[in-house]
Amino acid sequence: MDQGRRRGLRLAALGVVLTAVAVPAYADPPPSTPPPASVTDVNRSLEQLQAEAAAVQADFAKATIAYTNALEQAQAAEAAAKKAEATATTSKGKADEERRRLGVVTAQAYQLGIPTVMGAESMLWSLAPIAESLQEIADRQTAITQLGNTQVSQYQRAMAAESESNRLKDDATSKRAAANEAAAKAQELSKQVQQKAADASAAMADQTADLDVASALSKQLQQTRNEQALARWQTYLAELTATKVTPPAAAALKNPGKLPTGLTPLTRRGAAVPGVAAVTVAGRTVRVMSAETIRAVNQAFSLLGKPYGVAATGPDKYGCLGAARVAWQPYTTLPNLVGKVYPNYQAVPAPQVQPGDLLVMGSKSLGLVHIGIALDNGEMIAADEAKGAVVVTTVPDNLYAVLRPTLGAPSKPQIAPVATSDAYAFRCGNTATSYDVGSGSWSWPLPDGSYEIGTPFGQSGSMWSSGVHTGQDFPASIGTTVRAVTSGTVRVEQPAWAGNLVRIDHGNGLETLYAHLSRVDVTDGQQVTAGQRIGAVGTEGNSTGPHLHFEVRLGGDPVNPMPFLATGSASTGWGGFSNGMIPAGRLCAIGSGHLLRCDAAAAYLQLSAAYRAQFGKSLCITDSYRSYASQVSLYQRKPSLAALPGTSNHGWGVAVDLCGGVDRFGTTQYRWMKSHAPSYGWLHPVWADQGGNREEPWHWEFGNPVSS
Repeated sequence: MDQGRRRGLRLAALGVVLTAVAVPAYADPPPSTPPPASVTDVNRSLEQLQAEAAAVQADFAKATIAYTNALEQAQAAEAAAKKAEATATTSKGKADEERRRLGVVTAQAYQLGIPTVMGAESMLWSLAPIAESLQEIADRQTAITQLGNTQVSQYQRAMAAESESNRLKDDATSKRAAANEAAAKAQELSKQVQQKAADASAAMADQTADLDVASALSKQLQQTRNEQALARWQTYLAELTATKVTPPAAAALKNPGKLPTGLTPLTRRGAAVPGVAAVTVAGRTVRVMSAETIRAVNQAFSLLGKPYGVAATGPDKYGCLGAARVAWQPYTTLPNLVGKVYPNYQAVPAPQVQPGDLLVMGSKSLGLVHIGIALDNGEMIAADEAKGAVVVTTVPDNLYAVLRPTLGAPSKPQIAPVATSDAYAFRCGNTATSYDVGSGSWSWPLPDGSYEIGTPFGQSGSMWSSGVHTGQDFPASIGTTVRAVTSGTVRVEQPAWAGNLVRIDHGNGLETLYAHLSRVDVTDGQQVTAGQRIGAVGTEGNSTGPHLHFEVRLGGDPVNPMPFLATGSASTGWGGFSNGMIPAGRLCAIGSGHLLRCDAAAAYLQLSAAYRAQFGKSLCITDSYRSYASQVSLYQRKPSLAALPGTSNHGWGVAVDLCGGVDRFGTTQYRWMKSHAPSYGWLHPVWADQGGNREEPWHWEFGNPVSS
């Protein structure tokens, strides 16, 4: 078990209405080049499952938060009622004492012959006429006057005490009614949470099976895409061979004006392309690439299918930069950071891109975060964390520059944008399970109860130029307030697909987009805060109905917004999957039926081997990867101990619960783990330490890769 990560986002929108996904579909921004239809279909299937899972998570989370809030309100109301009842009881005692004193004074007045009126109920509460005649009596008898004044004063105190007692009694009655009502509401919401939990568990159990099937099919279609790209490359090599032109050295093609005999410049948009040439045979023009470039592309193709590994450089796994480095060796050795690659190699205009070129992705605010080897047809070969392997994939729309290694160093200085540590951690060498967007508050983009949940992220449809929906739609009335989800810097745009678009840069590569607005209430460069009005819902641009199209982008890539709004932390998931929705095929076994994210599993097995060498037996483990359905089940049974479903690190495959002595503070086994586990990347979180927020000696999390 672990502590729910609720920092940063408000889990609300209690008035939201979940609708079927068959609502009107709305338009998206155009992509670079869409992948083959078959691959796109399966990717959408995976994304659709993720979107549906996130919607279920959001629905359950909102019900849970509503219940939690109602329970807190009921407890506060009960405390207020008890306090009011105690105060009323005390006040009644004071009123009774004042009435007793009035009785004594009245009895004395009666003995002195001061007239009193005996009403139908009681002499003590029929003194008003006497009070009116006391002054006449006092004119005759000083002693009687003094007693009369005392009687009137006591009467007033008694009446005030009685009035205050009645007021406090009414207040206590009102507060008791409110407490009873709050308790009934909490009880009803508790029943709803239990039903939501049962529904969520059943839905997730079905979707987990579907996810495994879709993931397996996606792998098959990715392999087909890889093979199709290789076949196109091999066709090109065959055409080049047929020209009987031997690919020249890179140096011979650097200057389009001084090419080897028989070769002519290759042009793009009327400009000669350096580093490549052309030859015409029987009226057919064939591109001629350098021998070094051909070798680099061949080597890149040989890496297809190799598993993704954080910062890995082969031969078994490859990280963000690893595949590109291996492809271009031994001709050149790329630096070990993408940001350091850009200053060292000549950039060429994007329209002149050729196979073998290095494609670096990023932005000025984010830095350079990813790299691939260019192919034709808007594709590239890259180590892709979401795919879990080196694959052929579409060039993303955050392409920053095209570099051609065969042209050598740049003719003019090329200064790479400064990358933040968070940006680097997210793309190249990512071991984090979530994207930290700071501790500031978040809000939903529309007010509670003003919208429905419409077309989800990843849904397919011909109305989108990419064939894939890149955001989450919220159908709402025109003019409904649109709010910034968190603080950032505004940029206002008017692309054709969106009409009016507000883009907010939140730093470290995180952006949110708000499209189809009927009105924009902010300006370029303006700083906004969470919940601040930035515009109003409309139907501008390529839209078939009034709605807000909301996107979250990380490093320029659209990601599913719903986990951000559902989990209580700005979680991007891992490998493109939601918490608790990772297919078994993307996880690695550690024995006894337990699974972890593969880098965490490798580190765990090394840790277990060291533990076995010390104690003569393997680590005792009770829990590892936890599906969303099992998180819900645990939350039903132990709501005070378990994390809110969808927030557990068990759901990312990077947490374990241990036994065999490690589960008790102060034991030899526990002390050994505290001393040695960090060397393998396994940490005991501060909140779980002795004296922490929740003492759990058994809970350990994978935080850093094993040092190499």
